[in-house]
Amino acid sequence: MYRRILAFALVLVLLSGCSLQEHFASTPSTSSTEPQSTTDTSATVETELPETSHATTPPETSLATEETAAPIETTVETEPSHSELFIPFVTPEEMVTYFNEVCLDAEFVNSGDATLLQKWTVPIRYSLHGTYTEEDLATLNSFAQWLNTIEGFPGIAEAGEDEPANLQIHFCIPSQMTELMGSQYTNMDGAVTFWYNMDNEIYDAIICCLNSLGQSLRNSVILEELYNGLGPVQDTSLRPDSLIYAEFSEPQELSEIDKLILQLLYHPDMECGMDSVQCEEVIRKLYY
Repeated sequence: MYRRILAFALVLVLLSGCSLQEHFASTPSTSSTEPQSTTDTSATVETELPETSHATTPPETSLATEETAAPIETTVETEPSHSELFIPFVTPEEMVTYFNEVCLDAEFVNSGDATLLQKWTVPIRYSLHGTYTEEDLATLNSFAQWLNTIEGFPGIAEAGEDEPANLQIHFCIPSQMTELMGSQYTNMDGAVTFWYNMDNEIYDAIICCLNSLGQSLRNSVILEELYNGLGPVQDTSLRPDSLIYAEFSEPQELSEIDKLILQLLYHPDMECGMDSVQCEEVIRKLYY
């Protein structure tokens, strides 16, 4: 992860049953009885027959009735063992720790309280400046499309021709970065600064990326600086797989935990100005 400095400036603004119908197929039972014919034959035969005693014992019939009970199907609704946001092998305790590290802390703070939650609550409209490539645009557009699927996210898109932008993205040379961001940004590959009001709502930001970087590193800088500018401003030392890992790396996409952080941050239950205790309560409700 390249070195960069993130700065905050606090500016005050005024913002205002289905019924299961059983169908029975009834087949009529037809009983056919053949006509009985009775023949009366009369014959007179005088024959002496020995007297015979016939003891007729009807055969014993054992009628076994086997009662078979049809199984009764029952549906038991059970609570899912994990929430939809759950990532295997990442415990809720680990998520709380990681969220606090990247969302409720900052390396550089000009004013305000970085231990309180800040995020965008108004739609983000960005404008592009300087020399950028087609791949720069593809990287930015792909990220923006995914962001717009997050529940509670206010939306992000390029500003229209006559629409004011609240996120300026500059592809520039080092001297221009220093001019735009300040002398502390010398020798940086990229940087971001955002401003938030008394309600901890981000309303303006500026991103710089050196246009002299190779494309792979440019992609990583674009993703990282935009990610930081959404609220998770502090780099992590806990997750080497993260887009915002504190050591040098060139990730080309967000990790699953990077995505989860933004999904938690922008969930409607997460409110600007929450402290770590309040955030943990929401995290444990959403992530288990």
